Amino acid sequence: MINRKRAGFIIVFFMVVFSLSAVTIASAVNAVVVSEVKDLGDYVPRNHSFTHGDLLIVYVEMQEVNHYGFVSVDFFFIIEDEKGQVVATDTLSVNRENYRACSDYVAYTKRIGDWWLDGKYELGIYAYDRVDDAKTREAVKKIEETRSTPEKLIEEDEFALGGVVTESLTDSRKEKRTIIFFVHPEVIKELEEPPGITPPPPPLLKPDEVKKPEFTVTDLCIDKFMVKPDERVSISVTVKNTGSEGTGKVSMLINEKKEAEESVTLSEMESRTFIFIVHKDRPGQYKVTVPGSDIVRQFFVNESRGGTGNTSLSAPVSVTGMQQIEKEGFGAINLFAAACILLLVIILLHLRFYERLRLLWK
Repeated sequence: MINRKRAGFIIVFFMVVFSLSAVTIASAVNAVVVSEVKDLGDYVPRNHSFTHGDLLIVYVEMQEVNHYGFVSVDFFFIIEDEKGQVVATDTLSVNRENYRACSDYVAYTKRIGDWWLDGKYELGIYAYDRVDDAKTREAVKKIEETRSTPEKLIEEDEFALGGVVTESLTDSRKEKRTIIFFVHPEVIKELEEPPGITPPPPPLLKPDEVKKPEFTVTDLCIDKFMVKPDERVSISVTVKNTGSEGTGKVSMLINEKKEAEESVTLSEMESRTFIFIVHKDRPGQYKVTVPGSDIVRQFFVNESRGGTGNTSLSAPVSVTGMQQIEKEGFGAINLFAAACILLLVIILLHLRFYERLRLLWK
């Protein structure tokens, strides 16, 4: 009987551990109802109210899908009305080589049908990261190893410019996001947006209330984790201006030393990504940070050959883009470990208690 109870406690323990770990994982899919999509992270949000005949546009971005320069993501869309009836199903795919950022996106569009009921609708978004990270890494490594002898790669009938390997949907990394929107009669929309009425001008701000540009680092991404001495490393830094239009500076530090600084002018809510190319000769660990942000990234240089420790940095390339702020999450991991230890102590105390009861029953 004690063994059966002990097995039951173990099952409960792993269920609690799984639930705690699930709480600390944030969604990697960003979905926004918009009126226009220009590029990665560059879109114009709008309200969630529509009438029959309007065009629904949703910007959908999945993060951490760049595997050694390869992206392969499948998006599935299901729209249900408030009665649970499915009114639309669609699929979109992204398959390309992309070195500009860690994320990629699609713009989903759907015309609101005349037969759709008025009321609340739910758009379910299911994203599948199809790239097999381990096999793709092996394929890319094999191509890099035969770079000096391309004849060998051709003669073995394995010649290919790319090295992406995809997984089945069942084995792929899955993410889900839900968006709520509403379909109203035309008369309600007219009441919400009366024609011919010009909104009053905004009140003048006092000198001490004038908005200033506020630059925020929203993403820091490195394309490679382990490199050889003097091998190319691409580092992208994405900044967003949450204040008024203005000019600021974006600095990048490696091991607490300034490697690059770029001046940028952004309008309100505009984002831009800068890509820096770095070459490191000296083997070791390199920590990449940006002043004003708690995002930290790192890469390592293998000791394949000696070096002088020199660093070369090419001119940055600017790309418009925005990604959700990422944090290392060390505090969440420590909290999770403490919870597991506390739960294990409680289980041991219960086992001790039942052991004593068994002795008393005898």
